[in-house]
Amino acid sequence: MRGLNEVVASWVLAARTEIIYHPLMALSGIRNLATEAKQSPADAATYIVIAVIAALMLLDLFNVLSLSVDALSKATVFILIFFLGVMAATKRAASKQRTALEGVASGVNDLKREIELRGVGAQVVEIPQYEINGRLRELLRSANSWHFRGGLGSWQRSTALPALAEVRSRDVPYVMQVLNPADEDLCRRYAEYRARSRHRPSTGDPEKVRDELLSLLYAVAWYGYRTRVNPIVSFLPLFSPLRYDMSDAGLILTVPNPDERALYAPSNGWHYTGVRDELEQASRGLPRVTLPSEESMFPRDWTAVDAGHVRDALNATTVRTGGPFSQPLLTSWADAQNLDFSVISQLSFAGREN
Repeated sequence: MRGLNEVVASWVLAARTEIIYHPLMALSGIRNLATEAKQSPADAATYIVIAVIAALMLLDLFNVLSLSVDALSKATVFILIFFLGVMAATKRAASKQRTALEGVASGVNDLKREIELRGVGAQVVEIPQYEINGRLRELLRSANSWHFRGGLGSWQRSTALPALAEVRSRDVPYVMQVLNPADEDLCRRYAEYRARSRHRPSTGDPEKVRDELLSLLYAVAWYGYRTRVNPIVSFLPLFSPLRYDMSDAGLILTVPNPDERALYAPSNGWHYTGVRDELEQASRGLPRVTLPSEESMFPRDWTAVDAGHVRDALNATTVRTGGPFSQPLLTSWADAQNLDFSVISQLSFAGREN
């Protein structure tokens, strides 16, 4: 500290001499420093330090205060310590401000990408994962009709069909295209695909795939009988990882992976029009399912559905593959003797809230 005091004391003596012999130059330098001090907090701290030192020197020069060189050096050391503290605080504040500005810049870039992605008039736009469920529910709220093409239809059973059933003032056309639960090879290949992709591992069992499809068919038949939902059901010969959910307002295209984005196409675009036409044309050539309409098979209260209701309804369901003749749904691998109808009845309304 003593060495520092000696250095500062030499500064004080030099400054005192400068003020005595070159007062105008010193005052001009102070004015220049004062001008620069206005540019930042660090400059302001510099200005304060200089002003205090200059004031002490002037007071000592004109004998207003009688200060020794040692006292002035100690005061200067204190002021310099204060100055260094201000500089450190200013540096931290500048770092925080820089981080905040970088965050704002990143947000602006994200917004720019979203604007580019979802540009006004776009025919197809991507939807982030966290928006998919909300967009699907928006489509349901405004739906006058519904088209679905997909794999197992668990969301149809738990959400889509109950929502469409709330419409009581008119019929709601419901076009559904799914896999044939009686096609053992198709169910097995789809189960293997689900197992490889590791989405809903429980459906990696072919029999589980079959049971979920049968439960979906019963659910559609129940809503078709007890509500204004008017189902048209067809069987697909091949499976696809793509799932289509379509209302009058738009189309949402998803895949089994919940971490992937979805595609949304508004109803006024060519993509929506093309997909809707494809689904409607396909339904004319695909095997058509004829659902039963016996009241005894469909209790008014869905919570009262049991294995017997499901067994009777599925036994009465037929499939027309072409020409005037139909064949029973429950044949071969999906023969009634191979099925656990209590499990299927529980799956038919699984996930429904009310």
